[in-house]
Amino acid sequence: MKILLITYYFPPCGGASVQRWLRFIRALTKKGVDIYVVTTLNGDYPYLDESLVAKIPSSVKVYRSKPLRFGKLWNILGQKELPYGSLQNKASDSPLKKILYWLRLNFIVPDMRIGWNPSAYKNALQVLRQDKIDYVITTGPPHSTHLVGMKLKKHFGIQWRTDFRDPMSEIYYLKINPPCRITLALHKYLERKIIRTADLNYIFSKVIADALPDGKKKVLYNGFDPDDFKGLHYSRTDKFRIKYVGQLTTGRDASPLMKALSSLQLPLLEFSLIGTRDFPETDFPVIKIPFLPHSRALEELVNAELLILIIDTCKRNEGLLPSKLFEYMASRTPILCISEPAGEVYTLICKTESGFVSKDSEEIANYILGLYNKFLEGDNLRTKGDISFVDVNNQVNIFLES
Repeated sequence: MKILLITYYFPPCGGASVQRWLRFIRALTKKGVDIYVVTTLNGDYPYLDESLVAKIPSSVKVYRSKPLRFGKLWNILGQKELPYGSLQNKASDSPLKKILYWLRLNFIVPDMRIGWNPSAYKNALQVLRQDKIDYVITTGPPHSTHLVGMKLKKHFGIQWRTDFRDPMSEIYYLKINPPCRITLALHKYLERKIIRTADLNYIFSKVIADALPDGKKKVLYNGFDPDDFKGLHYSRTDKFRIKYVGQLTTGRDASPLMKALSSLQLPLLEFSLIGTRDFPETDFPVIKIPFLPHSRALEELVNAELLILIIDTCKRNEGLLPSKLFEYMASRTPILCISEPAGEVYTLICKTESGFVSKDSEEIANYILGLYNKFLEGDNLRTKGDISFVDVNNQVNIFLES
């Protein structure tokens, strides 16, 4: 079997956006699948993680092309990079920046990475002409990448499958900072057309899959790769270590956690933020660690007593599944999820006995205090629930059977 994957984000891009397909590619090549990748060269990336390049199997053929980089507009405004994961205006933003945000939300549909599409299409044509590809997969965000697949299907009748790592018309930043009604209708139109045109759509969440327009759909969780955790072992210290790993994008409310921690004031508690650019001010000490390579981030997950997961507070958030959830589970460190005890995250955490879900600060404080006391007594806090169904090898089996 030969598969062409078209993706904007790919190593050396770092962060959560590359992990899903880097895992899938590694598992698929072990099963004899030939993978071709069309991706960007020096794109607008949230982070760089050169260590991930070594994880790309040597058999994978990668074709790179430079995108049209709208990030230069933000350079003019003194911002180092294109906004990633948020399009929310701040009170301190200049009038010009607010205008640019508004123009982006209402006139560049579905997203600013659409400038890469012409070169992506050209490279995809090159692959299709030189090899017999069984099917093409486009993955988003950015969801503009799906337009490349739709064009290839229209002109050449190829088998085309989409992969949704996040919602499209319901993506959280459009809820936080909604565009005008005409633009939102265009997002929904494109979403319907993409899903109904594709031969199959892989969706990261069951709740989101059920909410999307009619079409052929298959739930494919992000999962985790057991190989990534080989050689990693929990090491106890004299501190009760609570860690939040990743970005805290607009819409994720950390205040219930902050209120709980402020009320506890536990002497051996150590709170760390890893890779987080923005976080509310606190009245207790916080260790801030910049973005880490993926392997180092996994070490941090394993060597903690509690991991924090915060779900977006936007409407209809029941199907949101942060990609880090599955690696949190695989670390066997208890998870404290700041969210209403409902939705797919709640279901998965309960099913796997991986932690606790609440957005009530008193309940959160009681849960932390309970773990803290067990830690002082020398108890083993590691989770032991069955997580085999989200092992990437099981997810890839679902992929191959579809």
